[in-house]
Amino acid sequence: MPSTTESLVARLRQGRVTRHGDDTPGRAATWDLLKVALLVPAVTTAILAVVVMVTKLLAGGAFGGLGAQVGAGWLVVNQVPLTVGGVTVGVLPLMPTIALIAGVAVVTARASRQVETLQEVGSIAGAALAGPLLWTALALAVVADGSAVSAIGQATPLPAFGHTLLVQAIGVAIGVGRRCLQPLFDNYEFPVTERVGARAGLLGFVCLSTGGALLVTIGIAVSWGRVGDLLAEGHSFDGYLGLTLLSILYLPNVIIGALGVSVGATAQAGTATIDALGVQGGAVPPLPILGILPDQGLGALGALVFVLPAAVGVLVGWYCRSHDFLKHLRAVGVAAAAGAALVVLSCAMAAGGAGELGRVGVSAPLAGVYAFAWIAVLGAVTAGIYQLLPESWVRRGAPDPGFDLDELLAGDEFADLEIIDDEELDHLDRDETDPDAEAAPDDADPESTDVLPLVDDAEDDSDIPDDSADPADEARDAVDEDAAAEDDTEVTTELEVTADTAGPDSPSVPAPGNPSRGPGH
Repeated sequence: MPSTTESLVARLRQGRVTRHGDDTPGRAATWDLLKVALLVPAVTTAILAVVVMVTKLLAGGAFGGLGAQVGAGWLVVNQVPLTVGGVTVGVLPLMPTIALIAGVAVVTARASRQVETLQEVGSIAGAALAGPLLWTALALAVVADGSAVSAIGQATPLPAFGHTLLVQAIGVAIGVGRRCLQPLFDNYEFPVTERVGARAGLLGFVCLSTGGALLVTIGIAVSWGRVGDLLAEGHSFDGYLGLTLLSILYLPNVIIGALGVSVGATAQAGTATIDALGVQGGAVPPLPILGILPDQGLGALGALVFVLPAAVGVLVGWYCRSHDFLKHLRAVGVAAAAGAALVVLSCAMAAGGAGELGRVGVSAPLAGVYAFAWIAVLGAVTAGIYQLLPESWVRRGAPDPGFDLDELLAGDEFADLEIIDDEELDHLDRDETDPDAEAAPDDADPESTDVLPLVDDAEDDSDIPDDSADPADEARDAVDEDAAAEDDTEVTTELEVTADTAGPDSPSVPAPGNPSRGPGH
């Protein structure tokens, strides 16, 4: 009875341990999803609260309406248009948005590396989208509650959720993309042409953005005096600092605008319009970074701006090179479509209304069409030129050498090689075994072949009295001992010779009494 009770107690204890082990991963997975959902919004809100409080302290104002201003900051980071003092501001700085996207990408990438299935990756992506949407709902409620005592008006809910979802989806796609692409490539057959084209489109967009940054740098160097005059309108250290930080926050917007101008689109800043060949003056928002805008067109020199998209088109065409002309063109087409889509997305996020001053930014559809044309046309021309190169013609016309085993074995290097099948190899293995070892009796102990130290029988019989031994028996025992010693010596010598002569690559000789093992066993 006690044994039965102890067995029952042990089973109950083991059951509790098992249930505890099953519950722990579930709680850990839930905690991971909560971190993915709320970590980035919480950290962003904390940073915004610190920025707002420092700004209020520098301005000498009270801390009233702090919650509404922090909530409005969250909406601004997610590119949600806001109404301030009755003026709707749609063109918002991209620098905080890029930082937010980078944070979401890092968090989701770390979480996705700890899971194994695409379903779990989908759960991480869903949590990363659900948390910010919940945060946006809270921000809308806080802003609406503080709109009575603040100049910030209530934002429209539907666009707010749409912009938040777009910004967060970009970060999630970057974070889990690397984790999901390879399993998708393994399960579904994606042609290499499309993969190369997509990478080339991303490369083209990066190069176009780099060209826009180069144009902005040149503009700042040329118009540094005008930019300094706009900064001087701050009239104090706080004003200088605020205008400088504001210019830095809007720097990605200006770079994307320069990208649109480089491909041929027209940029608008208030009532002023700028393109590569001409400038139409007008009222410009009082932002120091906009001091790089020229007062008049560059004329024929402005056409040099088109060198940037032309070089990008040639680079993409060379990146997609293939000896098959149709595959080459197909990859260039995919690259043009991917690059144009990225240009449209970036220009749409960087543009927007500026209240009474009008629209600021580049027309996204027009910039996308021009970018597609530059990449597709110059890439196709590069593909045609590549097909005319002597190296490409030689490789395309050369026959495939292939691999012929019979032709290889017929060479002089293998002239003395004799090919035998497995049965003949087994027969040779049996013939190469030692005749004396095969002639050993069947009941011989296989372990007797091991090289062991010989034992003197006299030591074993030391306790036997001398008077009990018969002289005739002693004579026969001596003869038997001599014969056994000779047999052991032969076996030992044979095994030692075999061990010395067998190299590391030589086949092992089967022990006497054991069947020989053929190849592959």
